Amino acid sequence: RLLDSLNAEPGAHILEIGCGWGGFAELAARQGYRVTGLTLSREQLDFARKRMEKAGLSERVDLRLQDYRDLAEQFDHVVSIEMFEAVGEQYWPTYFETVERVLRPGGRAALQVITIDEAVFERYRKAADFIQLYIFPGGMLPSVERFNTAAEAAGLDVGSQSFHRLDYAETLARWHRQVMAHADVLPALGYDERFLRTWRYYLSYCEAGFRTGRTDLMQALLHKPA
Repeated sequence: RLLDSLNAEPGAHILEIGCGWGGFAELAARQGYRVTGLTLSREQLDFARKRMEKAGLSERVDLRLQDYRDLAEQFDHVVSIEMFEAVGEQYWPTYFETVERVLRPGGRAALQVITIDEAVFERYRKAADFIQLYIFPGGMLPSVERFNTAAEAAGLDVGSQSFHRLDYAETLARWHRQVMAHADVLPALGYDERFLRTWRYYLSYCEAGFRTGRTDLMQALLHKPA
């Protein structure tokens, strides 16, 4: 859906900020696009490179162990899937300024971001919650309003935005069922009962947030003026 939203030209060069294990890069490369993917994880880089080699897509995909802020090139389009949450509020301006800088004039950026309700944002930002303490230290969810303000301040136009919180709630519920279906193998892998309780609480905590609307899953399209 993110790839389709770019309405990219055949053979366009797409930058992915936070390429993870290579899922999006493989999808885009199979459709004929060139992809440069960035990660800070050596494990992800090694896995994703082998994935591209196995798929016969290595010539279309350039995967790097690189901080997105160090880029010097420009790209036709940018994609970033749930990496923004790990940036940290103080670096939001830098993130959007970098996206604007690396996009060619007229380029588009498709971002998937978990958001938090603006009504609770001020309280949320003042005290670390369970997720920030135990799962994603330094993470910070934006509200839609603050996301848009920061993007526009960097010179980007905010285009379409769609929200998919109930889809994510169902995903979390399925993850939880799968964890419990295989809980018996955890001790052999070196994970104790505390780990399992923490993981279950994390999945339940997040599912509740999406079901109640406290958090949401946003797909946003940004434009760099031509």
